[in-house]
Amino acid sequence: MKVQTPEPGGIAESISGRDAGRLYMILAVRGDRILLADGKYRSCSSPKEKNAKHVRLLPVFYRGIAAKAAEGKDEDSEIRAALKKTAQEVLKK
Repeated sequence: MKVQTPEPGGIAESISGRDAGRLYMILAVRGDRILLADGKYRSCSSPKEKNAKHVRLLPVFYRGIAAKAAEGKDEDSEIRAALKKTAQEVLKK
């Protein structure tokens, strides 16, 4: 299954820039720009803004975590755990 449009709670892999290969959770979508957090280098309070063309969308969603982050709660530890689980399950196949 291929994901066409970015949605909050989705997982994206950076394909360009210094962070190429790093996984992020999508926190928000603003036109062709998306706000990304990984819970370690980029927290919910200071997400990375990246062009949607520069990420590969994965068919994995954690909408509950993104909803909590949108409410202003600090969910960095949950984001890290979700990304670790995704890396083990999806990328190692």
